[in-house]
Amino acid sequence: MPAAPRPPEERKGTMRSRTRMFAGLVALAVALTGCAGIPRDGGVREGQAVQPGATPAPVFLPSRPQKDATPEAILRGFIDAATSPDNDYAIAREFLAPNYSSSWEPDTGVTIDDATGRSIVAVSEGQMQFSVNPIAEVDERGEYREVESPTAVALRYQFVQVGGQWRIGAAPNGTVVDRNIFQDVFTSQALYFYDPGFGYLVPDLRWYPRGGATLTKIVNGLLDGPSPWLTGAVVTAFPDGTKLTADAVQVVARDAKVDLNSEALKADRVTLQRMQAQLSNSLPAGLTATITVNRNLQDIVELSANAPTVNSRVDARALILRDGEFGFLAASGSSITPIAGLSASIVALGPTAVTLSPGQTAAAVLSASGVYGVRVGDDPVQLDPRQGLIAPSIDNYGFVWSVPAARPGELFVYGPNGDATAVPTPWPEAAAIQSLRVSRDGTRLIALVQSGKDSRFVVTAIRRDKSTPVALGDAVLLAAPEGTAVDAAWIDELTVACLTRLPSGEERILAVQPGGLSTRLESAPDSVTMVGSNNLRDLRALSSTGGLLVQRGAGWQERLVGVTLLATQQGIVG
Repeated sequence: MPAAPRPPEERKGTMRSRTRMFAGLVALAVALTGCAGIPRDGGVREGQAVQPGATPAPVFLPSRPQKDATPEAILRGFIDAATSPDNDYAIAREFLAPNYSSSWEPDTGVTIDDATGRSIVAVSEGQMQFSVNPIAEVDERGEYREVESPTAVALRYQFVQVGGQWRIGAAPNGTVVDRNIFQDVFTSQALYFYDPGFGYLVPDLRWYPRGGATLTKIVNGLLDGPSPWLTGAVVTAFPDGTKLTADAVQVVARDAKVDLNSEALKADRVTLQRMQAQLSNSLPAGLTATITVNRNLQDIVELSANAPTVNSRVDARALILRDGEFGFLAASGSSITPIAGLSASIVALGPTAVTLSPGQTAAAVLSASGVYGVRVGDDPVQLDPRQGLIAPSIDNYGFVWSVPAARPGELFVYGPNGDATAVPTPWPEAAAIQSLRVSRDGTRLIALVQSGKDSRFVVTAIRRDKSTPVALGDAVLLAAPEGTAVDAAWIDELTVACLTRLPSGEERILAVQPGGLSTRLESAPDSVTMVGSNNLRDLRALSSTGGLLVQRGAGWQERLVGVTLLATQQGIVG
């Protein structure tokens, strides 16, 4: 189902702690409208043992089928119990007919609803319909997508008599979870893959049921490869066909024992090192990993000089143009430290937008006469003379990205030697583009486009021929925010943000994790530009009157006045 965001006001408070544990016999079904309540019969049952290193799960012991329960009660109980993945959804399977129980596949996907539109109606003898209003879905790979146009979905269930008791004889695969408890029973984990040059580890966010099997699902997800939308932009170090030899990843003293099949023997020494780095970064924090092949320990030395960059950071100082000076603003005061070999050339162009390359050796500059490439030791070179260009981006290979605001399909990239390459775009419906930003690892691109009165915030994968960008993947919708598109920014490797303006003149900032949740942030007043740093709290904005706006407490504060532009950084090192 295509993805789209919930109304921003509904997202407040969704980023709750994922590690809280409920004590006692708490039936989470109480949170599900119209569902069964707290069990009132039976003794205390022992839950599933959790391996060391497994993601803690709330203590949720749902009711088993009650004697002489009606089909509707059985259905409500089943929906309730399917929220608990313990022992492969053992209690939920008790609501199913014995000859069907093993056929039901709960891991094929999750429908997340707001619990307000649930209804159950009998459609025929032995058949009931359960209707929900989905707001998001998680597919069989663990990829989270918000539903673009929420409409009611009807799920059909067949009932049979088993020993005089009603049971479900056929049901849709997958589970239904109320959004209020989704983060209590599911956990997110970034799986890491490499950029084609093996210089960066790129995150691919997934969601898995909490419990003893979580770690195994994470490792299997990594071995299965990246999400389809990242195809062509990232690679894996694991040889084709590499699988686990056992049904579970064992954890001993916080070390995950990952035993791989014979396909892993195709890996040479460097590939084994890359596999180790990829696996270690994909595990939950606090765990290490040991790779064996057919139970034979591999002598793997960690990558050192050629270790990949994870979550590339930028200089924490704001990069601004003020009073004819371009450089880094001091942490306190108003002094500016110029960038040797760049600042003077940038100022001379009369810039209106600047993006600084990784390593701070080059910049893409927008001026009244077009987009320029500026490199340390060289004179500025005009790359794109077209009119109406938006702020350019520059990637970790030194390519400058440029597109006119009113012609969003005319995207060009300019190589370090000035050669131009047209890159087809995956947003044919867009009438305008307001912002285009390349990720710091060079594998992904976000764009904020306008189609009529609708803004669309999308992410797409960058496909390259060697280092040259030649194509973009399918556009994945991150959000359809209210208002007119203004700007977008990368916050870190996992989080992006977009800025829009409502007809009332009020600004809206929405933070989104590709493959994850979105949340509305307190908006900077009168902002026209937004720039990320290293976390959400360091998000900065520039007002129409030249005020540098920073977040303070629950709102925004003007840090400095007279600022001409606020520049984007792409990383400290390339």
